[in-house]
Amino acid sequence: MTRMSRNRMALAAGLGMLLPLSLLAQEKMPVPLGTPVNITVQPAAPTAPPISIIVGPRHGHVIPERHGCTHTGGGNIDIAQPTPDLLIVSMSGAAVAYGAICPATAAQAFELEQCFELSFDNPKIKKGKLTMEGRVIGLLRSHCPKDGAAYDDACAGVALNGTGLLRLCVPPHSVGGKQALSVNDHDGPYSVPVVAGKYVLKQTFRVSATAHPYIVPVKGPSSEFAPDPAIDPLWLSYKEPFHGAIKKDFGFQLILKVAEETAPENGANEEAPPPPFREKLPEPTPVKP
Repeated sequence: MTRMSRNRMALAAGLGMLLPLSLLAQEKMPVPLGTPVNITVQPAAPTAPPISIIVGPRHGHVIPERHGCTHTGGGNIDIAQPTPDLLIVSMSGAAVAYGAICPATAAQAFELEQCFELSFDNPKIKKGKLTMEGRVIGLLRSHCPKDGAAYDDACAGVALNGTGLLRLCVPPHSVGGKQALSVNDHDGPYSVPVVAGKYVLKQTFRVSATAHPYIVPVKGPSSEFAPDPAIDPLWLSYKEPFHGAIKKDFGFQLILKVAEETAPENGANEEAPPPPFREKLPEPTPVKP
């Protein structure tokens, strides 16, 4: 018997011993009809972002301004962090002025100074990218020729050691002369390279309404940038031009996000541009004496 034949016989014997084991492993257990089968699916654990925002001390203030027959509502500054690399700041408020016999002015001014730190949790990352964008959603109403309502100063900026890095301002809007306006404005996104360190975010916002004196009672102008029930319906006109408007997202919202700074895809293959062409002039001929 040759060596090749002996190897084949040994291989066949080994397969014969393993075959019953495989059959036992594949043996099916009978399950009675109607028996519930529970399948447990465990979601994968979310991976931590390479750079995170650590929220520090802050100073937030809302100052109402009321002169005459007025109404203000809301006045909230909310700071949320859904994920370690994301920060959302919301400012919401409303103002209504009712002139009647005397003029009236109502306003709310928001100010926030938030300190935060960028922590590079992955030691391999040396540089990140900070992105900022903002939006304003709300309603402006005016019911008389001399009345007005507005929002302005919807601005935010990020600084490092007193040096400004990012800044945005959502364009202001105002109405007057029996005008009404639904606002959904957006500014950004703006990005800047950043390193690990401590930063300061400053954000402002202002809503206002102004009513002149009049004899015939009418509803006053309003600047509504806050979810219900910031303004009592009794302060609004029964001819409400925005009846049924969804107000849950009203206000000035700022989104701040940090991520890893990635190089361009073709950055390694980019070649430096060739130097500009310069014509080579002939050597000057010496002049014989």
